[in-house]
Amino acid sequence: HNAGRHPGAVSSWALSALWGVWLVAFALTAFIPASNYGLFVAVVMLVVILTIWLPDHGDTVFPFYSVVILPIAVFKSVAAGGFCSFSIFGYVFIVIPFFDWLVGMDVGNQTRATQKDLHAAYRFQFLLVLVAPLVLGSILYGAWLVNFGSLSLLEQLGLSIGVGITTGVVGIVAGHELCHKASWFERMLGRLLMCSACYGHFYVEHTLGHHKDVGTDADAATARYGESFYEFLPRVVYGEFVSACRIESDRLKRNGLPWWHNEIPSYYLVSLVMCVAFAALTGPLAVPYFFAQSCVAILLFESVNYLEHYGLERRELKPGQYEPVQPQHSWDTPARVTNHLMFKLERHADHHAHAGKR
Repeated sequence: HNAGRHPGAVSSWALSALWGVWLVAFALTAFIPASNYGLFVAVVMLVVILTIWLPDHGDTVFPFYSVVILPIAVFKSVAAGGFCSFSIFGYVFIVIPFFDWLVGMDVGNQTRATQKDLHAAYRFQFLLVLVAPLVLGSILYGAWLVNFGSLSLLEQLGLSIGVGITTGVVGIVAGHELCHKASWFERMLGRLLMCSACYGHFYVEHTLGHHKDVGTDADAATARYGESFYEFLPRVVYGEFVSACRIESDRLKRNGLPWWHNEIPSYYLVSLVMCVAFAALTGPLAVPYFFAQSCVAILLFESVNYLEHYGLERRELKPGQYEPVQPQHSWDTPARVTNHLMFKLERHADHHAHAGKR
């Protein structure tokens, strides 16, 4: 896709309108009754297939609103009941990879002038800002269902996993993008989304640790060559937390600030307040549900982290000094469907070169 397109090409209003119609069709699947769950799945797949014939030059925001299908699919599957509650696994690990192959790869690039224009485009900023109410609303609605939806234990478990996948795929990824932005409001929303998964310390470690140390032994988020995901997971969760604490401690010492200026406890306090608020609004079952969806979100997000730098190392030029971060220090995928759902995070080398870019 876009192999023969000139880097400076832009979408027409007609093309953007077609994407708008496509998005409306996607959103309307929410009105298909859960009793016709098979029809819902078939229509969603058909709408995704249509993107094969819809050009995307990267300047149209509508394809990225496809993230709304994840919470729709989660709640639709829970309403269908029983083992259907776990069908989000099929969407994420079977259907999306299949459509990545079917819909194809986007190998196009943009000129610096186009990138500069898109960086200032309010429509992309607005998209990420809307993710916060989408994710927090999904968590709240899930908490209500756990308490008042007359769900079986099996369905409660499926709901917790499904909402956790939504938080991981949409919430943490969008939060990660927002944490790199210049606006204080966007950074605040990014940290709020991280706190919705009890992972607020990631803001400190990622921006001030990972981007500096990627591809070195000092970076907990770089998977070592030959290291399995099951070895990586406890190391990265613990290592990122320790790194964040060390970074904050150094900041306080450098600026002569007292201990209560440490940001990390405040992030966990926000997560606790969220949990208590959900329980107060819905009921006590919101507490285990909130922490369960947080664990799933972290698990999924770190599985992405595992792939992004697996086995890649920067050359040490002299003790403690490494070569600059280059494109070869990240694994990329230009798959259109995945990049629409994850805000092009998987063009990861570009992210490390231009972290604040929209």
